[in-house]
Amino acid sequence: MATQSPSRPADGEPLSVRVVREIAAHDGVDPMDLSPPLFHCLDPAALDDLFEQTGRGGPRSGRVTFTYDGKRVTVDSDGEVTIDPNAPIDRGGSR
Repeated sequence: MATQSPSRPADGEPLSVRVVREIAAHDGVDPMDLSPPLFHCLDPAALDDLFEQTGRGGPRSGRVTFTYDGKRVTVDSDGEVTIDPNAPIDRGGSR
């Protein structure tokens, strides 16, 4: 079953911190006990930079999906985090 987080990130909270909190909540652990650490799967600073405001202060749009500990995690530019432990992972192979 997929888990969606309907709340928005707190003002000033980096998106990577929100992702860690959501994965930890999904797994029922403290964010400090998340194993493996998120940075083993992706660069948290790059995730934060991906959805930074534009040079003119406008929002960016988009979505990024990655695999964390066998789960598919999707992060939308508005801060919504979806965790699907049962979704097949697209490896980008030939069709």
